[in-house]
Amino acid sequence: MENSLILFIGPPALFQLYVDYGRLTEATNLLLEYMKSFASSKPADVLKRKKVSGVWFPYTTMERLWWELEKSMNSGWMLEQCQKLKEQLHQALLKHLKLLKVDSDDFLCNWMKEIE
Repeated sequence: MENSLILFIGPPALFQLYVDYGRLTEATNLLLEYMKSFASSKPADVLKRKKVSGVWFPYTTMERLWWELEKSMNSGWMLEQCQKLKEQLHQALLKHLKLLKVDSDDFLCNWMKEIE
């Protein structure tokens, strides 16, 4: 059923619902799945990768997920699981940001060569 929900409402809306209703594990796993998919695409698809990351998962919702994980950890609820999710999210975001920098640098370098 979850896969049909993704197709019907789309990943960003499902991610938002998961965060809104405290489904932190599902929200984190969905985001990680799409970030992994994003990272595995070919370097030639740089424009497609930038479009996907900027539109699909708004930073504010990711920030809320991070805050909800923190809140759960501070309350002692699912402490170990939330720590693990937060670490996975942190590592994925670092890799994602590095990949975006490489893509941007490559794109800029190629663009500069074309206008010379």
